[in-house]
Amino acid sequence: MPNFIVNITYMCYNLGMILGMRRSTYMGAYSVPESIRQLKPKGTMVKNISGHYYVYEYSNYTDENGKRHTKMGRSIGSIREGIGFIPNNTFACDSDISTLDFGEYAITMANSTKTLSLLKECFNPQDAVTIYTVALIHFIQGFTYLKDIKSYYDMSVLSLKYPSLKLGYESLSKLYDTLGRRQTGVLKLEEKLISECSHQIAIDGHVIGCESTENDLAEKGYKFKKLGEAQLNLLMAYDVNTHTPLMSRIYEGASNDKVSVRDFLNQIELKDMLFIVDRGFYSTENINLFSSNGNEYIIPLGKNLNTCKQAVHSLEMHDRFMYQKGKKASVVEYKDEIIDGYRVITYRDLNESAAEQENYLRHMTKGDKSYTKEGFERAKYFMGVIVLQTSIEDKTPEEIYTLFKERWTIETFYNYFKNKAGYAAIHEEDYYKTQGLSFIMLISSLIYHEMSEAAKVAEGKTLQTCLLEARMVKANKRHGKWTVCNCLKKQVALFKAFNTAIQVDA
Repeated sequence: MPNFIVNITYMCYNLGMILGMRRSTYMGAYSVPESIRQLKPKGTMVKNISGHYYVYEYSNYTDENGKRHTKMGRSIGSIREGIGFIPNNTFACDSDISTLDFGEYAITMANSTKTLSLLKECFNPQDAVTIYTVALIHFIQGFTYLKDIKSYYDMSVLSLKYPSLKLGYESLSKLYDTLGRRQTGVLKLEEKLISECSHQIAIDGHVIGCESTENDLAEKGYKFKKLGEAQLNLLMAYDVNTHTPLMSRIYEGASNDKVSVRDFLNQIELKDMLFIVDRGFYSTENINLFSSNGNEYIIPLGKNLNTCKQAVHSLEMHDRFMYQKGKKASVVEYKDEIIDGYRVITYRDLNESAAEQENYLRHMTKGDKSYTKEGFERAKYFMGVIVLQTSIEDKTPEEIYTLFKERWTIETFYNYFKNKAGYAAIHEEDYYKTQGLSFIMLISSLIYHEMSEAAKVAEGKTLQTCLLEARMVKANKRHGKWTVCNCLKKQVALFKAFNTAIQVDA
């Protein structure tokens, strides 16, 4: 054999040995042992990186030439010898949820059927159930951002009750936009509430902070220093006798209530109503609005109005009555007169007057510089005094005073929004979606109203306490079936009081 052939053969042999050694070294350092591969989840692949075994998603595909390829996806965890597969936090190793929030949702659904029926009268069935579900989550969880609603839905019995709902961010954004932009169903529902109300309506505003600078409605309002951000103004109408919310709209943060209320009341034709409003709604134009179409009004007067100044010029009052609310009673002095063509009644609550005087004197005793003897002498005659203007002619001053005092029920109702529902600040950027949110707030408050009435059967317990007790009751999946487990006697009694079945209705 020629020498050059021998040399070439020898060189190839050496090269083969070298490559084989390198391949052997490579396989020894980077290959995945069979014991590790057996621990990976089905449909995944394992990579050895610096002695650690990481698990990735993978998929097979065929290219345009018909050749099959493997495509590696995201990392979903790792494998450790002696332990097994350890998923990342973002990986759902078991996609089936086996425990769901049940108690508070079951009780609320069983006791808010009127709200759901009302929605079904005004919207198509699918939209009605979607709106109801979103509002119910708002009621139970408090104010909830769009991106979080589906998570609460998935973790609750709602996902079994209404399994076909689409509550992703995009779907809900479209729903909110539709509610704000196409208000046929919204107005129909509000008209029905108005038609069934007691015709004695309180109207008031509530400031909500807005963290978005893109919202057309977000502006620096009178509470800017307190909030530290732009604000929105929520206006609501409220039945003072049945305690039912009736209408809801959100307006520009810098707008005054006395301006916004004109648009608010023009949404729906209102006839033969009694409007009980705060002094912030006073204007000549609004007085005419409140007294048109057979409507009447009661409104307190601000101290800077000429009518009020004339009323308090003399505070000699020779008539009185006893006003009682619950267990508290007080003597109220009054005078009834016509000023500038309007009926104006001046009241002095003697209990409130005494309390305000005591508070002033207490501050004087502490040495507060704003409280002086001279100031007390000037102010004491006006303490406990309120001046009301009204278009009502056929009721006594005592009846007018009692009606006005009912306006404070809307203040109590707004405490629900601020302290329980958590509507202190939102981050909505779109005008129409913001109006859609205001309707969700209305429906949520209707659910709150129904639940407040239902909770009256639970003696000695508040609605919040009842919901907390019910929250401990969960639905569990056992052998492929959903069941309610571990109910204590007090929880069984609670469900019975709320006429709620302790079973999963899926």
